[in-house]
Amino acid sequence: MKIRFWTLIFLCGFLGLQAGCGSREESEWRKESESRKESESGNGQEDKEGQDAEGKQAVFIRQMELLQFEDSEQENLADLLQKAGGGMMVQLRAGGLLGSGVICGTEEDRLLILTAAHVLEKAEDAVEVIFADGECVSADQFECSKMGDFAVVQVIAGDIPEDTLAQCLCANLDKESFDAAVSGQGCIVMGSRSGVAAEAYEGVILDHWIYMEDYGQYMIWVRAEGKPGMSGGGLFDRQGHFLGIISGGSEDGELAVVPLSLMLAEVELL
Repeated sequence: MKIRFWTLIFLCGFLGLQAGCGSREESEWRKESESRKESESGNGQEDKEGQDAEGKQAVFIRQMELLQFEDSEQENLADLLQKAGGGMMVQLRAGGLLGSGVICGTEEDRLLILTAAHVLEKAEDAVEVIFADGECVSADQFECSKMGDFAVVQVIAGDIPEDTLAQCLCANLDKESFDAAVSGQGCIVMGSRSGVAAEAYEGVILDHWIYMEDYGQYMIWVRAEGKPGMSGGGLFDRQGHFLGIISGGSEDGELAVVPLSLMLAEVELL
């Protein structure tokens, strides 16, 4: 199935780009996850204050709480997600391009932010990361996947003001909820075009696993409102579980989303 998609880049209207844009530096995607906490009788890699053997302060952020409602048909779920999960969203600026991002995990002393690779297409030495309270931090560690239109931006927690960090949330990643997603299911898309988490719309999953020739990979196909600048934003189910990263859209109100399963296969977020 071939669908003509336009990428949601600020002031850009060309077709969706393939991933594999230039990255800051070469590094291994797959790493053995390190223990966040060690018992006092452990191997001494981390002390009771959360410092590892190199003296780095491990960072911990709260996970977004799932949405609570009695009747989904009577609730504005997009509005609920903005209020409950705005802290997991960021706005990204790189080389004159604007996009969105979703905080999806931590690694040692860093926040890991998922976005669309084409958002970083013109990035040079650093990416500007704007948080929900308006605080802007520069990040010089980022990597674009060669397997799909997604990328990971790493932000050193020590560069983020404490008040800002306290408001950050980690997206709720649940493989079982992702696997349970089906065609015809309601969903929510959220991005940071005009402000962090400023755009959120309800929609429906048209196909939860479809090969799109324009992208050369399997994607999630969604009907929902999308605007330039929402690339790199998130797709969520009606409870708020994270399902994937917005990559592009069409003039007919259809969005292409990089599935969570493809991203987890390449980068360990938890």
